[in-house]
Amino acid sequence: MNRLLVLLLALVLLSTGCSKLREAEIKDVSIKGFQLINTSSANIEIEFVMDNPSGKIIVLSDANGLLKRGESNFANFTLVKADTIAPKSVSAYKLTFKVEIMDPLSLLSMGLNVSKWQYSDFKVDARAVVKLSGGGRKVLKFKDVPLENIVKRL
Repeated sequence: MNRLLVLLLALVLLSTGCSKLREAEIKDVSIKGFQLINTSSANIEIEFVMDNPSGKIIVLSDANGLLKRGESNFANFTLVKADTIAPKSVSAYKLTFKVEIMDPLSLLSMGLNVSKWQYSDFKVDARAVVKLSGGGRKVLKFKDVPLENIVKRL
């Protein structure tokens, strides 16, 4: 009977901790820095405000993906550095990604004025690993997500 009570108590504690984690929300996203490394790669620093009502620390431990234009791979991105998201807080955090253009000729053919590019021309394939304090881990995978949808959501 004691074992059953301990098991039930553990399940209740785990389920309440996870329910708050689902309430975690990104409130604001902006590009805070752009550092050109060479003609085909750059580091981009993204700042975001996140509300983490759970009692768990959240860490984006790995993220990478492809930005595709039509059927061809346009650029790849890799997480370089990520802040640790504190539990029970609303605060600003930063992510740094290295972006490498895979086909510089397609970049020139589109023009260098990024503001005139059409988001609807691009799709994203991505994979991210989120780790939680206490040992939890979640792998997120995205395939052919329109960049336009990502921009509208943010």
